[in-house]
Amino acid sequence: MKRGALLAAKVAVSLALLIYLFSTTDLSALESRVRSGDVLLFATAVALYGGMLALSTWRWRLLLHALGFPARLRDLTSSYLVATFFNNFLPSNIGGDVVRVRDGSRLTGSTAASLAVVAVDRILGLGALYLLALLAFVLGGRTVRHLAGARVVLVGLGLVFAGVAYVFFRPGTARRLMAWSRLSTIEWASRQFEIVQGAVHVYRAQLPSVILAFVASVGLQTLVVLYFYTVAHALRIPLALPAAFLMVPLCTLLQTVPVTFNGWGLRESLFAVYFAQVGLPRDNALAFSLVGAGLIVVLSLSGAVVWMSRDDSPAPNPAA
Repeated sequence: MKRGALLAAKVAVSLALLIYLFSTTDLSALESRVRSGDVLLFATAVALYGGMLALSTWRWRLLLHALGFPARLRDLTSSYLVATFFNNFLPSNIGGDVVRVRDGSRLTGSTAASLAVVAVDRILGLGALYLLALLAFVLGGRTVRHLAGARVVLVGLGLVFAGVAYVFFRPGTARRLMAWSRLSTIEWASRQFEIVQGAVHVYRAQLPSVILAFVASVGLQTLVVLYFYTVAHALRIPLALPAAFLMVPLCTLLQTVPVTFNGWGLRESLFAVYFAQVGLPRDNALAFSLVGAGLIVVLSLSGAVVWMSRDDSPAPNPAA
């Protein structure tokens, strides 16, 4: 009941934001911009999306190999396509992680170990987003430093990532937190913690692999920015590259706040604010956000085809 009420609230927030944005936007200009899009540049964006999927899958494989679990790239690609589909169509942006944890547990023999791999994968991705946003803020000049909330978000997330790095590089910190929270007295939690700790210890010993995975994450998030930048220019929106390298990571990071249905409405609102601050009208922001995100949703349908062709295709439970 509570989950249903929460989902309804998220959908309501998304609809309210989108209705407000559409009611305050020149819809004829929006339609005209979308209709006059450059097909060749849209094809380039699709190719960039393919590169994003390939690099994401390779990073996952690298992290599994670091723990001593060899995996075929073909199998992981299949799993990642299904995960991407569920990420876009389940009422939660972690639905795809449930798929990856389940599939990864067949390799590791442990759900906790597979969860540790996916969690490290996620953290590296968010860390790469943060690095790109920080570099864009520092190097982008006065044209991007005035974006609303950029300084506050970067400082706040910097503290969060510093805390995560401290826990990773200081053995025993996580164990002390377990003891302080009294979770160590719960047998199941303690057992799962030891499995995760084992994976973390291996990653500490395999630091070159973790660094390589982070470099791959930076490359991946660069492709994400270039994808949206290409979509902007396909729509003939004069978005500057330094602005894209700050806007897209910031928006992606802020979308992790679970107040809307998969970021819809919140993402468009953020881009509307950012575009206004660099002198671009609201119809540009809506076209950019809706087409960019919508194209990803359409492309992720390939994961539905893969999922239906699998022998074991029960839908993941978002509550897992």
